[in-house]
Amino acid sequence: MIHIKYRLDRSALHGIGLFADEAIKKGQVVYTASPALDLNLSKNQFEGLNEKEQTEVKYYGFWDELNNVWHVDFDVSRFINHSSDASLTQEKGHKDAYLIAARNINSGEELTQNYLEFESKEDLEKRGIRH
Repeated sequence: MIHIKYRLDRSALHGIGLFADEAIKKGQVVYTASPALDLNLSKNQFEGLNEKEQTEVKYYGFWDELNNVWHVDFDVSRFINHSSDASLTQEKGHKDAYLIAARNINSGEELTQNYLEFESKEDLEKRGIRH
């Protein structure tokens, strides 16, 4: 669940991006997991999906090795693109996604996260994401 004002727009990084529509202070909570909008699938559940559904989960989601599930968000957080110089970071001490501003973020700035916080370099390469 996104806790700030935002907008979707074209991204210079990848397709569509999520942009701040307000100034955000370093440490401010931007996103928390939502049981209604986040989906965790076991390997068996994933394998029971049709090919198009699996492709959707692989594109917008990732394999969560720690919890042994495929995870995908079905809210606008799926438009947070990867950057090695990310504006958001996973706050330590939370099992579920809990993104805070890694620094002050200006209104109009794209919100990004370093996907290496939850995926391996190999996983990123399989998805065609440069790290």
